[in-house]
Amino acid sequence: MIAETVAESDVVLCVGDTSFLDYGSIAAKKEGYGPIGKGGNGLRLHSALAIEAEKGQSIGLLWQKLWNREPKQKSLKDETPT
Repeated sequence: MIAETVAESDVVLCVGDTSFLDYGSIAAKKEGYGPIGKGGNGLRLHSALAIEAEKGQSIGLLWQKLWNREPKQKSLKDETPT
């Protein structure tokens, strides 16, 4: 349905945003999540919203991706990072 509405429109804006879902304070959520922001622990959510350019009306959600980043491996104190 959204694809049909987008196809019928002359100009559609695609507005993107990345949100950080921080579960750092929840002990049960420590495993399987990754680093976010400055010291957080959680997931990243990127969304894209279709907006009708002429009226500024939201058409709907085009796309979403939810993922985590793997923690960086800490180097040993006697090793020089490359």
